[in-house]
Amino acid sequence: MSVRVMFNGQSEDIESVEEFGSALDRFDQSDTFELWLSAVDGASMTMLRSQSNAWLMYLRHDGDAGFHSVGQPSRSDTAAYTLSNGQVDDYPLAWCLDVDLCFKALAHFFVNEGSRPEWVTWHGSW
Repeated sequence: MSVRVMFNGQSEDIESVEEFGSALDRFDQSDTFELWLSAVDGASMTMLRSQSNAWLMYLRHDGDAGFHSVGQPSRSDTAAYTLSNGQVDDYPLAWCLDVDLCFKALAHFFVNEGSRPEWVTWHGSW
């Protein structure tokens, strides 16, 4: 595979789908994290998790404004997420998806070397 994996700012050497599945199981043990996947073509996807709240961002290339997931637009509060550099940012709960769905989207990106999962609802302009 030609997808780079960064978990909380640390590069992970993951070569196969099986290794990626095991890594996701390991990542799932952390209630708070920042996970980046970067494909050779420049596309990247990140997952931010804070307890049961998780959301995705998809970038087509470096410098792209990007797209974020949309989960439950009726949720009006925010949740605090800790980035790999220690910075804490608040993001809308309306962007959140089920944690397992986020992992499924990351697996799609990994297996398809940067392809955006079309079954996730995204906010942004193409």
